[in-house]
Amino acid sequence: MLDELLKEARRLTTPNKLEVEKAGRVAETVIESIKQNSLSSPFKPEVISGGSFARDTWLPSEADIDIFLRYPLNASKTDLEQDSFETASKVFGRGNLIIRYAEHPYVETYVDGIRVNVVPCYNVAKGRWLTAADRSPYHLEFMKKNLTQEQKSDVRILKKFMKVAGIYGAEIKVGGFSGYMCEVLIFRFKSFKDLVTSASEWRLPIVITDLEQVENAKEQFINDKLIITDPVDVNRNLGKALSIKTFSRFIIACRSLLKTPKIEYFIGKRVETRALTSPLLENLLAIYFEHKEMSVDILWGMLNHTVKSLAKHFENYGFKIVRSLAVSNDKDASAFIFLFEENNIPKYEIRHGPYAFEKENTNKFTSKNKDISVLMWINEDGRICALKNRNITTNTSFAREILKDPTKYGVSKKIVEPLKNNGKILLGREVKADSRRWITEGVKEILEPTDQNYLS
Repeated sequence: MLDELLKEARRLTTPNKLEVEKAGRVAETVIESIKQNSLSSPFKPEVISGGSFARDTWLPSEADIDIFLRYPLNASKTDLEQDSFETASKVFGRGNLIIRYAEHPYVETYVDGIRVNVVPCYNVAKGRWLTAADRSPYHLEFMKKNLTQEQKSDVRILKKFMKVAGIYGAEIKVGGFSGYMCEVLIFRFKSFKDLVTSASEWRLPIVITDLEQVENAKEQFINDKLIITDPVDVNRNLGKALSIKTFSRFIIACRSLLKTPKIEYFIGKRVETRALTSPLLENLLAIYFEHKEMSVDILWGMLNHTVKSLAKHFENYGFKIVRSLAVSNDKDASAFIFLFEENNIPKYEIRHGPYAFEKENTNKFTSKNKDISVLMWINEDGRICALKNRNITTNTSFAREILKDPTKYGVSKKIVEPLKNNGKILLGREVKADSRRWITEGVKEILEPTDQNYLS
């Protein structure tokens, strides 16, 4: 049954002839234009094609063409950034460029609906990396040499499978598996079927490398629980970029596919949502705000940091958060959505202090709490305890405190003022009534997690 399903998945994930021809024309035109315009550069960078298009592992309607400009070692990193930007500006027009960020900035644009990335790197010998992008030409060479046509097709199937599960995409917004990581996994396990079969049984620590390198990898990356070595650089652990959560979601998805093979794992068809009628809506709180438009990568770095920090402060105060999520239109408006176990917490809070025999700590605790406590006592374990009044007992009130002084609650610097000046608190039914599609999608993900489709 799985074999038949994978035949259909292979058909769905293979670009048609027209798409291939169009992407080929765009790639050829863009590369030639960049080559011509780079001739005026004092550094004369080598221009090569890369990415999923060059490696023939791209998904239908999702061709992306990476153009690498390989600079000589006498160019500084500032030279790389400025010179590659100038070259791209001549080819595409400065107003058509989007600045993206990895280890250093690179540019993104679209040509006939196809995404094109222009990435500067150094022309270095293997193993003498100066930037992370220096490995990319070697990745291309390795995969073109080591992946068969069937394996390239399996990479496409894997990408689509991960995309539907919400774990594909190395960009900060997603924090999932990169395209290259998918290629490495198929290279290591030989096929999509063998990969998912193996992954369904994975246990920590997970080490994916050459058989003779397993012990070395464990020793070299001793603090890492997820180890996937880069075939062109054994000193690099690709797994370090992934969270335990992302890996866990992949494992559960693999088990679910093997248990009940169905095409929905590859087309993303979801059942009719009941999220917007859920009684849990009453326990939802969102903080909405508008801000200046900025790089999506920078924005999502701040949103991810801030939502974690705010959730931690809510919980430290006594609220129990079930789930939290950042959402954005990726331009000038964002929101943090929290699902609470309860919207209110008790009026009183117990503070557990030191043991009675810790004289100095006991004196400090009693001195600090005696005038602000309703009760103080020694519990059965011999610890000094204090019962204190809470000034805030509702999640709405705590959210208002956050908006008064966002810095105090770990909000990223660039969004402190926007939150303070125009932050708006939306409660359950107000969130439901909001007409912004990206907020509605966030609510659906909070109340009907994608993971739920794999946990039956």
